[in-house]
Amino acid sequence: NVKHLLSNAGAGLLLDPGLGKTSIVLQAADVLISKGVIDRVLVVAPLRVCYEVWPKEVEKWAQFNHLRVSILHGAKKKARLADCADIFVINPEGLAWLVKQRWKWPSMLVVDESTKFKNTRSQRFRALRSKLNKFSRRAILTGTPVPNGLLDLYGQMFLLDGGKRLGANFYRYRTRYFTEAGWMGKEWK
Repeated sequence: NVKHLLSNAGAGLLLDPGLGKTSIVLQAADVLISKGVIDRVLVVAPLRVCYEVWPKEVEKWAQFNHLRVSILHGAKKKARLADCADIFVINPEGLAWLVKQRWKWPSMLVVDESTKFKNTRSQRFRALRSKLNKFSRRAILTGTPVPNGLLDLYGQMFLLDGGKRLGANFYRYRTRYFTEAGWMGKEWK
C-alpha cells in the first residue's frame, strides 16, 4: 500500500478501520518529503481524528517522531499557518476559512474519511475543489467508500483526479452510469 502511494499522484486507501491507513500515509509522506517530491501534507479529517489520530500516530511510531504536526483549529489556527510543520491537519468545516487564507499550500492532500466529501454541492467539497490544483499528490482514506451506494463515489474520486475517470460533472456521471427509478425518479440505480 505504501508503494501505491509512492508511485501514484492520486491514490485511495479503502481499508477497514484499524488496518493502518494513517501509518501507511505517514510512511509514504516521510519518503516523499525526504526525496523532495513533496514539501508538506495537508490532512483533512473529522475533528476527533485531527486531535486523536494524526498526532498520536506520529508519537506512537519511532520512525515518524521527527515529523511535526500542526492542527489548524481553535483560536490560534491562523498563527499555526506559520508553523514549521510537515503535516497540517484541519477538519472539513475549517476548509471554508482555510481557502481564504494567504499561505503556501502543501503539495500533498490527504482526505481522511473521504465519505465526508460525497456531496459535491456541499460547502466543504466546493472549498476543497477550488484548491485542488495546489496539490501534486492526493490521497483519500476510508473504510466505507460507498455507504449509501455508488453515487457516493463521484465526489471522492473527483478529489483524486479532478474528474478524469468519472467525468467533470456529477450530473453527467449520474445519467451516464445510473437510471432513474423509484417514485417520480427520486432514486438512481
